Amino acid sequence: MNEIVCATRGGEASRAVQMAAIEQAKASGSPLIFLYVVAPDAIKDVEPGLEDAVLQELVWLGKAVLNVAEDRAESEGLPAEKVIRMGNVRDEICGFLMEQQAGLLLLGAPRSATTSIFGDDPVERFASSIHDNTGVDVAVVRPDIDDPDSYYTYLVPA
Repeated sequence: MNEIVCATRGGEASRAVQMAAIEQAKASGSPLIFLYVVAPDAIKDVEPGLEDAVLQELVWLGKAVLNVAEDRAESEGLPAEKVIRMGNVRDEICGFLMEQQAGLLLLGAPRSATTSIFGDDPVERFASSIHDNTGVDVAVVRPDIDDPDSYYTYLVPA
């Protein structure tokens, strides 16, 4: 059985993508892995000498986000693995998917992001890039604008 990988982070889309991943794993019987990537290049404007402290805080934040995701899965009776990686987000996700021989990646998108048939949405371009590099199916999950407890999921490229 191929794993389902849920790339998660803080933000409004996290709950939606985590719940979608849990539902997908329960329906398919596939193992679920929550993945959080810390991107050191995101802290390039930090005052010199503070880089290590900021990275440690980002790792701590990642662990907290993963613990919340794990709690959500366990409350649904589903065990889940938690993984933190450090590096370029796209490269780390692609590498992890290939290492795991994953069957599906779920990515969250903020509700304010556009869904475009022209492929100009940044999350959709990111998802397509991952799919093109790995061959793994990638689903984007968006919270419903009108109902914070609802979301919709679609495969990219559609």
